[in-house]
Amino acid sequence: MIQSDYLILGQGLAGTALAWTLMSRGYRVQVVDRGESITSSKIAAGLITPITGLRLVVSWKFEEFFSFATDYYRRIERETKSQFYEIKPMLRLFASPAEVQQYAQRSQTHFPDLVTIPEPLADESQFELPLGGFEMTGGQLDVPAYLEASRRYFESDTRFQQAEVDPVNDLEFESNTVRLPKWNLAADKIIFCEGIHSQQNPWFKTIPFEGAKGEILTLKIPGLNEQRVVHRGIWLAHWKEDLYRAGSTYDREHLNCEPTLAGREEICSRLAEFLKLPVEVIDHRAAVRPVIRGRLPIMGLHPQQPQIGFFNGFASKGSLQTPWMANHFADILEGKATPVKSLDLVHKL
Repeated sequence: MIQSDYLILGQGLAGTALAWTLMSRGYRVQVVDRGESITSSKIAAGLITPITGLRLVVSWKFEEFFSFATDYYRRIERETKSQFYEIKPMLRLFASPAEVQQYAQRSQTHFPDLVTIPEPLADESQFELPLGGFEMTGGQLDVPAYLEASRRYFESDTRFQQAEVDPVNDLEFESNTVRLPKWNLAADKIIFCEGIHSQQNPWFKTIPFEGAKGEILTLKIPGLNEQRVVHRGIWLAHWKEDLYRAGSTYDREHLNCEPTLAGREEICSRLAEFLKLPVEVIDHRAAVRPVIRGRLPIMGLHPQQPQIGFFNGFASKGSLQTPWMANHFADILEGKATPVKSLDLVHKL
């Protein structure tokens, strides 16, 4: 029986960050993952964007999260001898006079140090720029490369197994141990980081999930030389050579991982509003984001069964938030911090 301090179920953005964080504190960690080829983490663009939405809102705790995430990803790059994180400029193009007005009202009071207006703003032979825009500095995580490098590291240290665990029938509880006999695993605690799959987990059946399907295209755009991430209703991000990725849609009704013609047409239509060059669709993927009502992640130990924990609900903010939140959750597990009510599992069950 492989005995560990923490068994982490799910190796997406949440589970990976929690595993690295607990390992860095000296805990014995085992990671178990289903090994699905398509998940919200695996198709995520990994964008860390300072200012978002129609109202030009600064992402919650952005400067603190961004600084922490940058230090964290640089450390994991060194540990895994890989490269998957980049600090990069982002271009926000205004889509309406209302956005121009919002910028005029908020730029000097809410985010004066986060934006600049370069001259020229962008190449007018490639982009429609009738209303202007601004530049900001954010980050981009190559999420598949980060997850793969982490998995290889965990495997090399015999900390990883691929398995699909039934949260009811495969778990056995003793006084201070939770056991998974089928896989010869035992731990003091098991932490579920399953993304949208936790919606079917009976331990967490009252958590108000509001999943949202997102679709992403990989595009070939010959002649485009823009290296910044461009935002205007959707985002367009350089990948490699003349390949770019674009997205994402937001569908609350069809919660599956099937790409749709409607999703493809929506992205291409929005792209055509600001990009003058023709595009060729190379790949098209979809997955369901683990959104929880209130738009904040949830963490904590189950009040009736404290050997079970939960760390989930990062939706589209996973690349930015999971490093800091994993560190915060580790502090809570060690009794060094008190859960904030809005993030506490106890108040969602």
